[in-house]
Amino acid sequence: MISQGAQAQVEEVIDELSGKVCLPPCQIACPLGVDIQRTNTMIAHLPLDTQEASSLIIKIGDELYEKNPMFPICGYICGLCEKECNYKDQTGAVRRKLLVRFIADYYLPHLETRPRLAFPSKEKIAVIGGGPGGLMCAYMLGKNGHRVTIFERGFEMGGVLRLVPQYRLSKETIDTTLNTLVRIAHIEVKYGVKIGNGGKTLDDLKNEGYRAIFIATGTPFPRPLTFGRELVAGTKLEGVLFGLDILTDVNQGKVSPQLFQDKKVIVLGGGNVAFDVARTVRRLGGNVSVVCLECEDKSSKDGIPADVEEIEGGREEGISITYSRGVEEIIGEDSKFKKIKCPRCTSVFDENGIFNPRFDQSDSIYLEGDVLLVTIGQAQERSFFQQEDLLDEKGSLDIDQLTLMSNRKQGFFLGGDVRRVGFAAEAMRDGMIIAESIERYLKGEDLRVERKKEYEGAPILELRDYKPQTELSWKPVEERMDFSPFEKGFTLEEAVEEAKRCLCCGPCVSCKACIALELQPEIPEIEIKQDICIGCGLCESLCSYHAVRLKPYEEGGEKAANIVISCKGCGLCVASCPQRAITISHFSDDHLVGKIWTLAEEGLKEVS
Repeated sequence: MISQGAQAQVEEVIDELSGKVCLPPCQIACPLGVDIQRTNTMIAHLPLDTQEASSLIIKIGDELYEKNPMFPICGYICGLCEKECNYKDQTGAVRRKLLVRFIADYYLPHLETRPRLAFPSKEKIAVIGGGPGGLMCAYMLGKNGHRVTIFERGFEMGGVLRLVPQYRLSKETIDTTLNTLVRIAHIEVKYGVKIGNGGKTLDDLKNEGYRAIFIATGTPFPRPLTFGRELVAGTKLEGVLFGLDILTDVNQGKVSPQLFQDKKVIVLGGGNVAFDVARTVRRLGGNVSVVCLECEDKSSKDGIPADVEEIEGGREEGISITYSRGVEEIIGEDSKFKKIKCPRCTSVFDENGIFNPRFDQSDSIYLEGDVLLVTIGQAQERSFFQQEDLLDEKGSLDIDQLTLMSNRKQGFFLGGDVRRVGFAAEAMRDGMIIAESIERYLKGEDLRVERKKEYEGAPILELRDYKPQTELSWKPVEERMDFSPFEKGFTLEEAVEEAKRCLCCGPCVSCKACIALELQPEIPEIEIKQDICIGCGLCESLCSYHAVRLKPYEEGGEKAANIVISCKGCGLCVASCPQRAITISHFSDDHLVGKIWTLAEEGLKEVS
């Protein structure tokens, strides 16, 4: 059973030496602060009987939903935590994205039965933009009792989520997740509303009684193609298009099947969106090649940014990649696109890490094609921000980077891709930050106090052997060249096995899954009896968590002075101490002996 008692609530742990919050690296990397270690442990303890496991899976889903009401979507498109998993340099990161998707597949049908929150009665808040950031902010404010209205220029919610190809994220998953979010938080959504540039102004919204306004308009426009500081000529030729427009049109069913059939298509760009475009066009019958500034070596500062899975998937599907090439010239013939001139890119970022490509124009090649799709990034609607006086003297958004409130207009907040283009989960994080800022603003509280935290990642558990990473399961190429999902999800057995790989690196009190699962009543306490410790160091050498530290003793020599926050209470130090100088609460001797054998079987490091 999963307990909901206060005893199982997680606690924040501050390292006494560094003063930083200690967490597993995966949780530090998660923009939404999801309790990854805790829910991984819960999945690992699921019974293997599907019927018996179902109700427990829903309860795990409930925990995820509390932190992230869009987790069913993240289970298909996010994986930021995996990039920082301690396991990644051993046998590969724990496949957290697939574990979340496993929970989501059970949880989606349950979403429609989730009860509504209490009806809101507090201040009116306006959110401009129904993308991930705007939706997250609206949900959090609705949860706190505010009356929220989303003003969406289009006719469906989701923003950039609607650009993700359906072979990666289905329309049904987006619709069910977002419709539920809006329903249960009593959020009003007004579609087809234009803010700025001839539509409503921010002052209009203020005059309508909205006490605070979150501007989450995203980056709806494709970034133009440049070479150095100059726009590349030829973008008006027939056959030169923007990849973002193609993704939008395909998801809305507006693209003719004949548009790319047997055409030679060049996609410019090296990010995930560029590969979304390339793989989409490949499914529409195009012969596709990708051209990017970045080099093939992902470990380089100039390495291609697209995920390994995107690159490998694209190659399997017949997409070729030309690395380290820019576009100096687009060449046409009879007003139609013909070819591009591509000098070699010698570096993408300068020594300060700023995007500033350099080229060797003496080393150029020409690539021919029928269609050119420019997919090199997105841009914000600058004219709106200029009209509303939200830009500083340099033309950048003038906002407090901690609270995300405008420095020029009190009560106006900006976040999501409009602030910095990134992952959907990062836009959701901005929405959460702004929800808290708005709450404080309305209460007249300090928006900045105790907002900034520093984190320290917990170290990896040392083992003799690390469990192999589960292989991804994709449909064969010949079966996946359509828009149905091509990546297979975990079975119950596979999910449990993969979750067991999690090393639970973080402090026990920031997890407490063992208590929630009623495996033990509380986190055990460790005590060292200094008067009988002889400082032999056996406990320190055996501990795979680096939790026992010998320190100089005031009367000379060294002793096991403390048990640090990485301790998991396994009892190995207790059972191995020849002086019985270490004790652990509510563990019997027999229990400790059994623990030693269990740990040994799991392959804890040998004493050298």
